[in-house]
Amino acid sequence: MDKVAFLIEETGEHFGCLLNPESVVMTRTAGVEARKSSGGRLTGAGLADDPLMFTGGGRTELKLDLLFDVDLAPTNVEVSDVRQLTRPIWALAENSAEVDRQLRPPLVMLLWGLAWSIPGVITEVAERFDRFGADGSPLRSWLRLTFVRIGSAADAEGGEAFELARRLPRVDLTAPPVGSLPVPGDGSDAGLDLPDGPATIDPARLGLLSLTAFGNELQWKELLTYNDIDDPLRFSGPLAVPPSGEGP
Repeated sequence: MDKVAFLIEETGEHFGCLLNPESVVMTRTAGVEARKSSGGRLTGAGLADDPLMFTGGGRTELKLDLLFDVDLAPTNVEVSDVRQLTRPIWALAENSAEVDRQLRPPLVMLLWGLAWSIPGVITEVAERFDRFGADGSPLRSWLRLTFVRIGSAADAEGGEAFELARRLPRVDLTAPPVGSLPVPGDGSDAGLDLPDGPATIDPARLGLLSLTAFGNELQWKELLTYNDIDDPLRFSGPLAVPPSGEGP
C-alpha cells in the first residue's frame, strides 16, 4: 500500500510516513464574512441575518494524525529517539523558504498514491509522546498536523477535484439503478448479520463495494449517497448500483 508522503517542491526532498493515517479530516471554509464598517459589524433590528460580504476566497484544510515509533523505522536506519523521524515534518512548519524576500513555510505536495496530490503548506504541528526509553528519549509519537491547500482552485485544471474527475467516471445520482450489490445485513452473510439492526461494516469493505460497482475503490461515497445511507459503517443491503458515465 502506498504511504502518505510530503514532497518539498523547491528542493525535491521527500519525507514518507511510517504508517498511513486511520482518518483524514478535510474541511472547507468559504470566503464569506460579516459585512463591516469603520464602526464595526453592520446590523439592524429588522434583519433576519447579518449582511454578508463575499470575498471570493476561502480556506481548505486537512488534518492528519500520524503515528511514529522507533520500532517501525527501517532496519537499515539506527533510530534511538522518535524525534529523528518527526523533526523533518516539524521543519515544514518553520519559515525556512524565502519568496519575494519574505520568509514563509516551504510549499509542499501532500501525496498519497494516485488519490491525493495537493499543494499547500503545513501551518500547525502538535506531537504527543507516550513511550520513553531509560534515558528519557521518546520512542513513540502521535503527530497531528494541519495542512492548508494553496495554489489553483480545486476545480481548475491542475486542482485535485479536476484531476479526480478525470480519473473517476461521473455517477448519475438521479438515474434508475442498473443492478444491486449484496452486503452484510441482508442475509447474504450470516456471520456478519446483526439480528436487531443493520450490520457493522468493515471500512475496508466499502472500497470493495465501490470496486464491484464502478471498477475502482474510490467511489463508495457516491454509492452510499445514491442509496440514502447516512452512516457508512452501519447499514443493510442490498445496495442499488447507479449508472456511471464519462467524467466531465
